[in-house]
Amino acid sequence: MMELPAETYFEAASDSVKALVGQGFEGVYISFQRPFANVQSLFKQQGIDTNKFFIVDVATAFAQEEHKKHERCVHISPAIDIDELVRAIYTSMDKIKSKKKFIFIDSLTTVSLYKPLSEVLRFCEFLTRIVRNHKLEGVTLIFNVAKDLAQKRFIKDIALNVDEVVSR
Repeated sequence: MMELPAETYFEAASDSVKALVGQGFEGVYISFQRPFANVQSLFKQQGIDTNKFFIVDVATAFAQEEHKKHERCVHISPAIDIDELVRAIYTSMDKIKSKKKFIFIDSLTTVSLYKPLSEVLRFCEFLTRIVRNHKLEGVTLIFNVAKDLAQKRFIKDIALNVDEVVSR
């Protein structure tokens, strides 16, 4: 889990994804903060090979905006059902051929504004459990949370289930 000032979220996310892709990882980037086109464009500007991962676009669903189809994007319905989100991650992970995989969640803090904390916790615990139980072998799981919210109980609960907390 990475605790970050909210204003540096995307910079830290892009640095992390760039490092992962540079080390041969492929994966799924779950975007709660920015729509697919914006994320893809900014990553390309930074020299990140966007063909090495899928983007699950939740930001467009939050904004209830129209989305355009793209082979590297999975859109979520405006209901933003946690089970639908998990299915989107699983479906995307199945398409990845690399043995080194990642799941990167750009902002648990953002999703907690839209969904009950119990749902956010269930989502995090489920992902952590399936990665630990090797149902998704060779997967690195990264959650971003706002540093100024690190004292909230649900963030502490999530921190108890992760291997490492990195704070910037």
